[in-house]
Amino acid sequence: MAMKRGLDQTTAWITASVVTVMVFGGGYGAAKWLARHTENLEDAAEHGEHGAAAEHGEHGAAAEHGEHGAAAEHGEHGAAAEHGEHGAAAEHGAAGGPAHAGAQQHWEYKGSLGPQHWGEISGPFKVCATGKRQSPIDIESTTGNPKLLPIKFHYQLADTVVKNNGHTVQLDFPRGNFVEIDGDHYDLAQLHFHTPSEHKVSGAPYDLEMHLVHKNAGGKLAVIGVLFEEGPANKALAKLWSELPNSGETVAEPLALNPQTLLPPRQLYYHYLGSLTTPPCTEGVGWYVLTQPSTVSGKQVETFAHIIPFNARPTQSMNGRTMVKSAR
Repeated sequence: MAMKRGLDQTTAWITASVVTVMVFGGGYGAAKWLARHTENLEDAAEHGEHGAAAEHGEHGAAAEHGEHGAAAEHGEHGAAAEHGEHGAAAEHGAAGGPAHAGAQQHWEYKGSLGPQHWGEISGPFKVCATGKRQSPIDIESTTGNPKLLPIKFHYQLADTVVKNNGHTVQLDFPRGNFVEIDGDHYDLAQLHFHTPSEHKVSGAPYDLEMHLVHKNAGGKLAVIGVLFEEGPANKALAKLWSELPNSGETVAEPLALNPQTLLPPRQLYYHYLGSLTTPPCTEGVGWYVLTQPSTVSGKQVETFAHIIPFNARPTQSMNGRTMVKSAR
């Protein structure tokens, strides 16, 4: 997965993508992947910083970070509407007020309404351009910190509402699924997907990324990212993929799903403090990107891309933030 760093802008995106696919192998094919993504990648490359190693600042020693610090460091997240596509209103509190009105402004992943211009679209989106702790990032390898506690997953089978909000395919969860991070309880509100991945690892994107969005009683968000690389078909995704809704549609019948089945066997993670990856780009989000990827077939990626052709925000500068890796 690792790739040489130092390339910038469009060349970096396209080169990383082609080499990554060639490394993955399988039936997807570099030429096929490039034909589908080049236009979007070139546009995305113009829309922001691409997380070159020099921009990432110091990652810091594990001792400097200490424990997760999720509750103390994550900041306030505001009303549900501020959470953009990452927050179902039923889980994230009451909507309303100026932030809610701004969050309804139209935005896209390319062109005049793309990531480079999100901060200009609406007042509540300003932090997309001015924020110093933005996501996603290019993750650099680092030594594991034995002080970081494992994430405790308490996932179970649940009936989910599957919808296409025009930016992603999202599954809204009822209460009952949650995780424990540093002893704090975070309820799973929803999960959704991005292709190609928003986070990179050592400059290389993955074929797909899933975000599991959680919220604690104090309104703070913890997002667990799962990367998918091409390989055997993902059985847990098969049923969902068989009836992906078109833009603006909601699947009529709830989908019974245990989110645990979408996780890789090992749940070590990279942790840093960031933001929502969609407008209004609210900061103070605790990110936990699992180090082991799950697999997805080339056909499954193509099926999703037929519904959502491209929905990845370019990587953002670290601006001196600390990124740490769990060891147990």
